[in-house]
Amino acid sequence: MSERMRTHPTSQTTPVSIAFIDGEMYELPHDVLAKYRVDIETHDRSDNISAEEAFADLDAKYTKAGCLLQGIRYREGMTQKEIAKVLKVTQSDISQMENGKRKIGRTLAKRIQKHFGTHYRSFLE
Repeated sequence: MSERMRTHPTSQTTPVSIAFIDGEMYELPHDVLAKYRVDIETHDRSDNISAEEAFADLDAKYTKAGCLLQGIRYREGMTQKEIAKVLKVTQSDISQMENGKRKIGRTLAKRIQKHFGTHYRSFLE
């Protein structure tokens, strides 16, 4: 009998949607977007909130830098292992940074800027 094959979670692709916030384009995972879905029929447009307010709980849980790193990875269609290789760190380091358990230092932030075009200061907290 053949064993059921499983793929490693970091190599699975997550479905994403494009969102435009304050003139910037973001690719966000569907499961994240589902948490913030608003019924247009009943939504009072005068109650618009900023992206910082909308995603405050994500920033608190994962840190703003961690969310940004994960967003870049989704935008580029890369796995944690692939982005780790480009940035010359381990996959575990990427995971810890995305989950807010490890800070992104200036040297690594400058590598991210070089490879992905996001200003390094965005990653410094």
